[in-house]
Amino acid sequence: MQPERFEIAIAQTELDELRSRLERTRWPGDLANDSWEYGTNEAALRALVEAWRAYDWRATEGRLNAYAHHRVELGGQEIHYLHVDGDGLPLLLLSGWPSTHWDFEHVLPALDGFQLVVPDLPGYGFSSPLRVAGLGYMQTAELFHELMTGVLGQTRYGVYGFDWGALVGEQIAHVHPEHVVGLHVSMPFPLDFAPIARELWTEEEAPFAARTADWVQTGMGYFNLQATRPQTIAYLSDSPVAAGAWIYEKLHAFSDDDGYPRHKALDTLSLYWLTSTIGSSARFYAESLRAPWRPAREGDPVVAVPTGVAAFPKENTQVPRAWCERYFDLRRYTRMERGGHFAAVEQPAALAADLRAFFGALA
Repeated sequence: MQPERFEIAIAQTELDELRSRLERTRWPGDLANDSWEYGTNEAALRALVEAWRAYDWRATEGRLNAYAHHRVELGGQEIHYLHVDGDGLPLLLLSGWPSTHWDFEHVLPALDGFQLVVPDLPGYGFSSPLRVAGLGYMQTAELFHELMTGVLGQTRYGVYGFDWGALVGEQIAHVHPEHVVGLHVSMPFPLDFAPIARELWTEEEAPFAARTADWVQTGMGYFNLQATRPQTIAYLSDSPVAAGAWIYEKLHAFSDDDGYPRHKALDTLSLYWLTSTIGSSARFYAESLRAPWRPAREGDPVVAVPTGVAAFPKENTQVPRAWCERYFDLRRYTRMERGGHFAAVEQPAALAADLRAFFGALA
C-alpha cells in the first residue's frame, strides 16, 4: 500500500483527437426546448462546445500539478488522491457525480493550515480504470478509511462530502466514529434511502420540500438509468459531445441560476473525457444500490459523531432540519443564501468558511 507520486500529463495525441471529434459533431436539432424542459439545450451546448474547442487543457494541467497527486492500490482498485500537507486537522474532502476531486480547486486555498486529502471515487477521474466490481458507497467508505488510517497514518480526521461523497462520509462516520472527529455535509441523506416523513418539514422549509419533490418526479431519469444499466452510459465515451450533453444538463439543472462557471464545466467535461470515466462513474450508482445498507450498530442518532450541515437553497435533494437533528449529532446547521448542488464550485468561499468554522471548533 505504498502510494506513488505522479504528475498529470495527457498525451498531445489525446488532446488532438478530442478537438477533432468536437469539430466533427453531428447536431440533432432542438425543437421548442429553450427552457431545457426536454433536456440539454442545443444552442447552449453548441456554445459550450465552441469554448471547449478553444479550451487550454495544458493550463488546467498546470493548475492540477501545482498540487501533489498520488495513486495507491486499495482492495485491488487504484485510488487517486490529491494531498496538501498542513499542521492542522486532516480533512477528507469527498465529491460525487458528475464531479471529480477538482471541484475543490477554489476551496483548497481557503483551507490553509488543514491537512487535505481529496480523492476521486473509484472509477472517477484518475481513480481509473475500474478494476473491481461491487464498489459502491459502503465499500468505498472502507477504502477511504484505509487510505486515511493505513496509508496516511491518521488516527483522527474530519470528513466533508456532497452527493455520493456525503453518503461515503456518513458511512465512514457511522462505522468508524472513534476515528472521525466530525462530519460535515451539504447533501445529508439517509444511508438506507428511506423516505423522509412529511411532517418533519416546517412551513419555512416548504420551498425546499417542493424542490426535492419536483426532482424526484422529473429529475431522476439519469439516476434510474445509471443505477440499472450503467454500461449503456459507457458508450457515450465514443463522443465528447454526447458525454458532455449528459453531464452538462446536470451541471445546469443542479446549480443555482446556472451558477456553474463555464471554465469549471470545461474542466469537468475534459477530466471525464480524457480519463474515459463516463461509464465507470455511472457504475457507482448500480453498485451502491445492489447491496442494501445495514446498520453497523443500533442507536440514535445513526451518525453519532459531531455533524455540521450546510443547506444550500438550490440543492436538488434536501431534507428537513428536524430530520438532521434525529439522524446526526447535529452541532452546526447553516442555511446558505445562495448555491446549489455543487457548492465547492458555485460558492467555494461560503463553503470553506463553514468548514473552517465547524472543524476549527472541533480541533
